[in-house]
Amino acid sequence: MTDPEAWAAAAAAVQAEYAALPPMLTQEVTRLLTEIGSLKSSAASLVDAGALCEACRGLCCGFGKHHFSVVDLLGYLVAKQELFSPVFDSPLCPYHTGRGCIMEPALRPFNCTIFICDEIEACLADTVKLELAGIEKKLRQLYGSLEQLLGNRFENGLLITYERSLVSGEHLFRY
Repeated sequence: MTDPEAWAAAAAAVQAEYAALPPMLTQEVTRLLTEIGSLKSSAASLVDAGALCEACRGLCCGFGKHHFSVVDLLGYLVAKQELFSPVFDSPLCPYHTGRGCIMEPALRPFNCTIFICDEIEACLADTVKLELAGIEKKLRQLYGSLEQLLGNRFENGLLITYERSLVSGEHLFRY
């Protein structure tokens, strides 16, 4: 299966399983993902690295293919945002264009949200670094809560998690 085929199949599987969740579970998933999106937006607002990132043109994105996870896809579903189509033959990252990430900050993968390169970190005040560390800790807790709620670990990325579900014959959500 090609990457675009796997992406389409994985996205469809997550959408179907999300649609089949019991209402109380959907409500809790929505609450957690809303909080995750808010924290991701807060982290992005603390780091104004536009000129540095523009000059770099995404070198830190070189291994992003497996950063987008089931949790991130659920974020799109909860936010009722149209899911993008990755460009898997991109020289940097399937989610990066020449102008930056195709995802808004609230919907970006965990790794992309918490990664701060050395150049940007050198520009940040200590108070901002502490605030970012607190956001990362809370995000880790919320991702863990979602994994516990849905009965699966999603840290390996959407494509890997989907492939493992095919091999094991198990659903993505095991609540």
